[in-house]
Amino acid sequence: MFGDIPGQAPAKAFFERVLRDGTLSHAYLLTGPEGLAKTAFARELGAALVSGCGNCGACPECERARRGVHPDLHVLEREGDVWRIEQVKAIVGDLSLKPFSAARRVWVIPEIEYMNRESANKFLKSLEEPPSYVVFLLVTDRLERVLPTIRSRCQVVEFRPLSDTEVASHLLERCDVSPSAAEALARLSLGSVEKAARMAADAAGPGRREEYLKYAAAVVAGARPQDGPAPADAFIDVLTREQAEVAAEVQTDLEARLAELERQFQDKKDLKWYVEQAEERAKRETRRRQRVAAQDALDLLVSWVRDLWVVASGASDVLWNSDHRDALVEGVVATPEHYARLLGVAARTRKDLYLTIDQKLAFQALFARFEEVSTSA
Repeated sequence: MFGDIPGQAPAKAFFERVLRDGTLSHAYLLTGPEGLAKTAFARELGAALVSGCGNCGACPECERARRGVHPDLHVLEREGDVWRIEQVKAIVGDLSLKPFSAARRVWVIPEIEYMNRESANKFLKSLEEPPSYVVFLLVTDRLERVLPTIRSRCQVVEFRPLSDTEVASHLLERCDVSPSAAEALARLSLGSVEKAARMAADAAGPGRREEYLKYAAAVVAGARPQDGPAPADAFIDVLTREQAEVAAEVQTDLEARLAELERQFQDKKDLKWYVEQAEERAKRETRRRQRVAAQDALDLLVSWVRDLWVVASGASDVLWNSDHRDALVEGVVATPEHYARLLGVAARTRKDLYLTIDQKLAFQALFARFEEVSTSA
């Protein structure tokens, strides 16, 4: 169990002990920064709870649970910008059904921070006192946004960023990267194994990290090319291309799903409902992945500024972009205080990227504030 989940030794040990001692609670809230495989962990745990073998990974029960077709394991997905009360009513209405083949029925509910007060009020009684055979595994990247009434009814299990060594080992084992690249990507991931995997895939394919860093270096240095786009515009163009690729990939997946639905449903009314759900899901997935792309781009920009600050402070042995050491040493043109001010400006932009759907506008505002800092120095 949990063999495919890197790191998280305390969480693994906790649940292994709970299962061994028979002290399972009715509700857990898995929390921690984005990219720590919390939902994958919840699915693995759910498979163990509905499989008589405890998730051996080889028997028919495990196979059904891992494919998402076990009747007692429910992995949900919100159907709107928030968890709609209709979805919550469906959960509550389903709780009274006894397990079909397992000893328990398990609900995995990601993004619980998107449950508003109306939906939460409908859910609370069931969350607090569900039938004895029901287990809830709630997941969130942002514990501070989870309603206190929900949080207080769960055992909170914290997931922590992995160490650089853990991430690098995972990349070397699962991805085609060199040891030096694995070391650099591990530092840049800030303990997020999913982010590290995205960067490893980028290194093996489009190589956008190199583009982002090239234009980030030019922006911070105040370079003004005589021909071609300004570095800030070029940086945003890279993000625009990446987000367009994301939209195209999601659209391709949607078209395949719609074709499958056409074959599956003959009733026009049923087909219409499932098509609308698939289209809404595609919109949410596009927005989510485009936001992640923008946050990754911002993190690369911040990593470059941070490394310049480190070099300017005389501590170049702790670089995140350790595979660009020479360029960073040559690129220092200001005091540590100047780079610290730029980092302060960039920190405010992360919230903007999370709240707005116009990431391009957020970056334009960021680069304008960078220029203000440079001109006021």
